[in-house]
Amino acid sequence: MNCREAVYSEDVAEYFVQRFQGLASLQKQYGADCIQALDERYAVVYIQSAALINFNNEFSKVYRAVPKCYTVTDQFDSSSQVSDRNSAAALEEIGVAQLRRLPYLDLYGNGVMIGFVDTGIDYTHPAFRNSDGTSRIYSIWDQTVQDGVSPAGFTYGQEYTKLELNQALSSEEPLSLLPETDEIGHGTFVAGVAAGNIERSTDFSGVAPQTEIVMVKLKQAKEYLRDLYVIPQGKPCFQETDLIFGVQYLIRTAEKANKPLVICMTLNTNSGGHDGAGILDEILDDIGDRHNTCIVTSTGNEGGYGLHYHSNGVQENGYEEVELRVGEGENGFTMELWATSLNQYSISVISPTGELINREMNRRNHTQIMDFLFEDTKIFLDYYMAESASGTQLILMRVQRPTSGIWRFLVYQDQEFGGAFDIWLPVHTFLQETTYFLRPDPDTTIANPGNTVRIITAASYQISDQSIYLHSGRGFTRNNLVKPDIAAPGIAIYGPRTGGGYRIVSGGGAAAALTAGGCVLLLEWAIVMKRQPELRTQNVKRLLRGGAEREGVTYPSREWGDYVIIVSSS
Repeated sequence: MNCREAVYSEDVAEYFVQRFQGLASLQKQYGADCIQALDERYAVVYIQSAALINFNNEFSKVYRAVPKCYTVTDQFDSSSQVSDRNSAAALEEIGVAQLRRLPYLDLYGNGVMIGFVDTGIDYTHPAFRNSDGTSRIYSIWDQTVQDGVSPAGFTYGQEYTKLELNQALSSEEPLSLLPETDEIGHGTFVAGVAAGNIERSTDFSGVAPQTEIVMVKLKQAKEYLRDLYVIPQGKPCFQETDLIFGVQYLIRTAEKANKPLVICMTLNTNSGGHDGAGILDEILDDIGDRHNTCIVTSTGNEGGYGLHYHSNGVQENGYEEVELRVGEGENGFTMELWATSLNQYSISVISPTGELINREMNRRNHTQIMDFLFEDTKIFLDYYMAESASGTQLILMRVQRPTSGIWRFLVYQDQEFGGAFDIWLPVHTFLQETTYFLRPDPDTTIANPGNTVRIITAASYQISDQSIYLHSGRGFTRNNLVKPDIAAPGIAIYGPRTGGGYRIVSGGGAAAALTAGGCVLLLEWAIVMKRQPELRTQNVKRLLRGGAEREGVTYPSREWGDYVIIVSSS
């Protein structure tokens, strides 16, 4: 089986491995059908074993080895009546309208590239076409196309160049010649908000309407990962390996074009320790330290859904009772308990009918399977005694077919070193609305990769009353690093719709898109205009903070970061 076949085969599982030796040696060691390098430290191995991961599988013993699943969490306005909306308010709020009133600056994104790893783009939309009808999109890598011509250096998907896009756009029916679109619509929206054309007839403008756009359209995650994380069918789900390859494609494309690059990452997950220590986080950290590159993401949209539980440590009876309400129709979900310090915990579970299954005290990695007699529920407790990146305990709980009602998880402290623990449910789009903790903590709810240190993480707020978005993820990180970095408008933002026209979207993706567009203008001012030729994400972050409003906010703020983004030229 070659690498292209392995990437798409549902009989092949994918795992991260560290590169202590050459790729050929790794492929022989693991008996892999394929192995692909991610960077100097990590590679992906493809092995014919798509069964549900458990501790009989050597890779599952390393939590980081298994790709995490990311998804779209922004809220799309179902109303089609958007004629009374426009983008002017958001552009005025973030300072772009003021910049355009200063003709000597002339900042529109020229000479800079912006890249997205998302759900695709509607290349036929007027927001992405020049006045002569040609495309403003530099290229698209569609990972979903199984029999296409892959980009140089990659083994799967189809790359569409600007030449091919223009050839299609010159025909009467572009989609019949080049059938590339964005079925979900999220990538089209965020690309338009950040970099769409000025269209006076529709009162729309992106922040950087003259920058070149690169889009990676992600393929859906494999079924073994959906099964592992108990993700509902029909929900968009994208795996970590594909996101990383997508980011690599953006970097290589910008290098080939010899242009500075802004990367806008708007997909989220609650998997991971919320400490910036995941493999995608590490790779983004490294890229964020590159010259002429800037990475922007959001805090996500999980702050108000009751999906995080925090304990300062077990105080009485040797255990703490964590109550979880499970809604009707819930098919299953995962939860992750992350300990701090050297604490070790074990868990007993009481079902809504009162059935108790006691914990297993075990000082090594193991899986406890709880089968409930009076309900059709099974819970897998995967114990990682010292997760490899953090060195602290992780308990991954996989709940299948839970009975609706109040479930009680009794968290016992087996070894006491003084420390807290946190539990996260999945992002809200993977759950029923009526599933949540009865005593949730709204802090430490920034979704990943927003906890990554060297990238810009934007919170979301509403322009009309200057209030933080209820669901905007709140800081700080689990290891108490300051996040978010900045806040930007994220409620009722106006942007392009797949198939033509415009729509209203609220959430972190909109805020990240506005912030990323602002970063494009800063890179144009600094690098293209040679005012500060060597620039990286940390420099851009300082410039944004220097132009941010802080009135009425005590910094650092868990909700606001530095309050509001103002795109400044100084």
